[in-house]
Amino acid sequence: MQLPFFLQYYLGTTYRRKLLDKYLNKNTKYFQGTVLDIGGGRKRGKFIPPKTDKWIFADITPELKPDVICNVEKMQFKNKSFDTVKATELFEHVKNSEQGIKECYRVLEKSGYFIVSMPFLYPVHGDPYDYQRWTKDKWISMTRDMGFKIEKIYLVGNYFTVLSDMLKTFNKSLLLPFRLLGYLTYPILDLVQKLDNLKIIKNNKILNKYTTGYLFIFKK
Repeated sequence: MQLPFFLQYYLGTTYRRKLLDKYLNKNTKYFQGTVLDIGGGRKRGKFIPPKTDKWIFADITPELKPDVICNVEKMQFKNKSFDTVKATELFEHVKNSEQGIKECYRVLEKSGYFIVSMPFLYPVHGDPYDYQRWTKDKWISMTRDMGFKIEKIYLVGNYFTVLSDMLKTFNKSLLLPFRLLGYLTYPILDLVQKLDNLKIIKNNKILNKYTTGYLFIFKK
């Protein structure tokens, strides 16, 4: 029996993904004109693409039936073809990520937006390969050198988000009867994860060094 989507989302989705959905839906104003969504062939989470002039899903995997088969390291689009480029949860899977980001810069219109995320403290996951994790400093330094300006930076959770997702992952590893019992602890994990919102946690110089990853909004 297939569970309703809201229950699948609640039980099976990481806190990281839920925060990404929240931040993306909060910043839909940056999706404008013609949008290139790279790696967007596989639908995940609850992000709702806003209405724009054109939204192009591009992916390297034909089986996902994207609008365009596209490798971000060498894209077939002309210079300044898009007003926004979205590349969420993509670049950990790109072998030559710096070249891919240069390509995103190339195809963006002047003053266009580059919206990108990458996990940090998060399980290795093949798609089909998983090559890297970058710190915030790496992202800032590299994109600045390319000509991007920072519009917004989101830490996708801190220590308690990392901890809660690890406990969820542990529960998924259990045999079904124990996993079902583990689901009863999820409302407690919801409260634990929200501890990251407390000012005392955000200002803690030890705990605030932990994050599941980052979401950046850059401007060309």
